[in-house]
Amino acid sequence: EFSSSKYWEDFFKKRTRSFEWYGNYLELCGILHRYMKEKGTLKNSFFLDDILVIGCGNSDLSSQIYSAGFKKLTNIDISKTVIKQMTNRHADKQEMKWMEMDVTKMGFDDGHYSVVLDKGTLDAMMSDDSCDVTIDSMFAEIDRVLRTGGRYICITLAQDHVIRKILEYFPPNNYLVRIHKGIWIFISLNGKMWVAYPILSNWIEAIEMVKSQQYYAMLKNQLSNNEASSDVPAIQLFTSGKMELVDLGAATHYNNTTDQVHQARYTMHVVDLKDHHPAQKFGIFIIPQGREMEWLFTSVVGRLQVAKSARFMRLVFVALNRNHKYVDMQAIQDELSTKVMELAPPKLSSTYKVPFVTVGDNVGERNVRYQSGGSGGIIVENYVGDAGVWYRQLIFDDKQSQIQSVVRLKKKPGDGGNSSSRRTIKHSILAGKKRKSKSDLFPDASHLASNYSQIMVAGLTSVMWVSFLVNEPSDEFRVLIIGLGGGTLSLYLLHCFPHCHVTAVELDPEIATVAQEWFGLSNPTFEGRLQINVGDGFEFVRNLAMENQDSASPVLFDMVAIDANCNDPSQSLICPPQVFISDVFLTSVIEVLKENGGLFLNVLCRDPSTKTGVIKSLKEFFPQIYKAECHEDVNEVML
Repeated sequence: EFSSSKYWEDFFKKRTRSFEWYGNYLELCGILHRYMKEKGTLKNSFFLDDILVIGCGNSDLSSQIYSAGFKKLTNIDISKTVIKQMTNRHADKQEMKWMEMDVTKMGFDDGHYSVVLDKGTLDAMMSDDSCDVTIDSMFAEIDRVLRTGGRYICITLAQDHVIRKILEYFPPNNYLVRIHKGIWIFISLNGKMWVAYPILSNWIEAIEMVKSQQYYAMLKNQLSNNEASSDVPAIQLFTSGKMELVDLGAATHYNNTTDQVHQARYTMHVVDLKDHHPAQKFGIFIIPQGREMEWLFTSVVGRLQVAKSARFMRLVFVALNRNHKYVDMQAIQDELSTKVMELAPPKLSSTYKVPFVTVGDNVGERNVRYQSGGSGGIIVENYVGDAGVWYRQLIFDDKQSQIQSVVRLKKKPGDGGNSSSRRTIKHSILAGKKRKSKSDLFPDASHLASNYSQIMVAGLTSVMWVSFLVNEPSDEFRVLIIGLGGGTLSLYLLHCFPHCHVTAVELDPEIATVAQEWFGLSNPTFEGRLQINVGDGFEFVRNLAMENQDSASPVLFDMVAIDANCNDPSQSLICPPQVFISDVFLTSVIEVLKENGGLFLNVLCRDPSTKTGVIKSLKEFFPQIYKAECHEDVNEVML
């Protein structure tokens, strides 16, 4: 109904006072004056002094723009009533025109205007996402009446379908789109221009960026009223000065050094302790580099535990995101000191000096050892943990909040052992000296960092003990692992159990290579006891089960471990994928397990009813089921 002339005729007959959509001139002029020039030129543009205001309504914005010196101003609206009202009201402004006109069928010559200004008109016409034909006509008319180098300035609430429509239409038609935050203003610039603002590559990124800013504004309001819950979602903070404006357009319009806006520099979580008597009201906790994915800092319970120990009423946890450089704690403090005050509790004294705290004496260190290209690529990095001990972790570029694998590192034999290594590293960090060279450290196969892997090993010893009691004693045992990942479980089993034979299946050939080259599985002492198969784990087990049925010497395992995850974020069962709980797969597992063997599953499930269904499926095939929760993970292990 907002696109009909009858609606607006009735609206303006009832309302004669000015109606300001989304802000007044004083709130908007700082941005508008960048793109509307009374005189002078912009590079690659004509004079920007012919302005068309579409859907003008009875707003005072046009009058105020006119008074600011922009005399060539034309206003159109679909309502005859409002055009008559505004013509009479501003009769003294002789150069300003008021015309009844449909924005989808404008009667102006091609290239007549330098600027088309839209304050709420697009939103009104797109009250839902079912007006594509009408909006296409509107955009085509705007494009037609704009000169080369002209601007379409759209002030909007920036709903998803509005953003998508703007960005689907204008960039393909040789427009560069700029997005200003706060009062959302989309600037479409006709013609190529060389710019140096952060770039968004598509409308999906733009929607995510806008939503994050809208959420941030809402969160600041909640925090100012002490309404924040204990589980406040993450806040993304970009480089100083680059949160105000971003560009969207073809990459060829920009130089190769332009920063990508989606690479947030900091990620922040706010924790409030309402039923707690703190020593201080407000503080900032800097998480050292490489440790942002530890349980204490990634989980709500862990962050609450830290906040209670530090005794702050409100504590903001700040993670230092990868792909950025951080000089030292003082530099970070200087960079954040102004921004974090937006998250301070209400009525905090202006003289309050916000303490910055961290673990240890520095901002930590991480070194990327391997990184594959493309979205979803693999990253292998070393970082310093507690007591100066180094670790290596495997993560995916598109899931940087999740650790795929982690292994402790140690010095090569003859370099002084792990204990002295800790002292040396700690001393070098405090002294600011050069760290170890890339070849100094290698995976410590005697240490299992993952809690759920530790539980699996404990369960394996139980299976081996039962097998020892029932069957003839045998030193050798076989383990099948579906989902090799970084290979840390395989590494530990091969190192600690000299008679263990491991068969691992990994879907991604690159991950299989990384496990061998960076996580210790290339150790020559494992030769003959480790077999890595690249392929589908489901098909591997099913094919082996069929072969066993016709074989006099079937290949059987003491343990089958499923450590694979589902890449579909819409699924409630993250680990393992649903196919590994199917009757077909479980029937095949029975065919490849020894009589007293065990099936181990790393289970991560969002929905309790789905987890109940997993247990029910397992009960159909296994008489006994045990489960253990991981203390520092959300995973569970089922045996």
